[in-house]
Amino acid sequence: MSKVKQKKATYNREESPGFVEGIGVKYYRYLSNKFGTADIQNINIDDLPPDVTLQALASNITSFAAALAFGVGALTTFVTIWVEWTYQGTMDTMLYYALYGSVLVVMLLIEMAVLFWLGLKTVYSLACLTGHNQATKGSCLPGDDAVPNILARAALEVPDPIIHYLGIDPLKHLSKSKLFFVAFLYKAKVLLSSLAVKFVLIRFFGKGEARTAFTWVAIPITGLWDAFTLYKVAREARLRLFGNKLAAHIVNDMLTDSFIKQLSPKAREGSIRAIATMMVLSQNYHPNMLVLLLRLTDTFKIKESCEYDNWEDFLTLLNEVSAEERYFLLDLLSVSAAFDGHLSQLEKHHLPEAFKELTDVYMERTEQLKTYLLNGQLHAAKTLCTLDFNPG
Repeated sequence: MSKVKQKKATYNREESPGFVEGIGVKYYRYLSNKFGTADIQNINIDDLPPDVTLQALASNITSFAAALAFGVGALTTFVTIWVEWTYQGTMDTMLYYALYGSVLVVMLLIEMAVLFWLGLKTVYSLACLTGHNQATKGSCLPGDDAVPNILARAALEVPDPIIHYLGIDPLKHLSKSKLFFVAFLYKAKVLLSSLAVKFVLIRFFGKGEARTAFTWVAIPITGLWDAFTLYKVAREARLRLFGNKLAAHIVNDMLTDSFIKQLSPKAREGSIRAIATMMVLSQNYHPNMLVLLLRLTDTFKIKESCEYDNWEDFLTLLNEVSAEERYFLLDLLSVSAAFDGHLSQLEKHHLPEAFKELTDVYMERTEQLKTYLLNGQLHAAKTLCTLDFNPG
């Protein structure tokens, strides 16, 4: 560890929860209190049903929500088209466009409101399914980042906040212009996606009979888009719930006191660097990686230092620990890379530099763990989260 004066690591969220996230959290807590799950102890992975049952139940929850979303998207679009077909050409032009615009906005607001409600109900149901019953603060990340917050953001498609912790900056390799563009698209897509299908498709494609066909095609297209949106919400919520479970499993069941005693200070520092560098290479503040990082930081009593997220420093450290400790760090690196359910181009490019002769074995493990997480196979994912002193 560096000899510079250290201080206790502090976790700071750059922005407090916004209005939309706040509404989502309040509704999630309302559901927890309504159904009496708020104070129930969370369930361990081994006490959950087998993967085939978890997958079937999660699929049923997601399919039901997606079907409702399809119906809402199709119905609101139908109303807009009906107004166009009924009143276009029979009313004064200005009056018609005022009516059409008003109906379009009202239907869009109804659609968004129902989709948000469906998303929150879906992630709450998935939370209960995976044994995440508590809705109290401190059950996930510090401050205003409990389980309801990370699930509300998934349900409402709100971007994860910028976090200041251990000097780690996942966005250090992104240009400011790209960051602004990505942020703009993230905030605009929920509103503009349905509006684009309802308006752009109808108004700008084709004339005459082709125009008529496109008008009615907008109904199933909007429904399918809304159904796909709910599917993505459910998948991301499940990924976050599984990541929280697996982080708890790694810290509570894998990193026992006897195991930790076998790790040198360098190896403990390396465990933090493994996760921090994956956050940088993945270029996001995914809560799964933050939860794992925070739990390991608390377990290893890590203090503030400089540049835990420097990839070259991590590669250097791998050559300074014993062979057994290197295998442990490579295990953790593989798990961290898969924890957000995505392998970026930077990760695919740099991971072989750490895995070296074991690249094929560890990359296959990483891809498989990512697949298990996305497919809802929690017990199978647990088997790939083993951390030991053996290669692979």
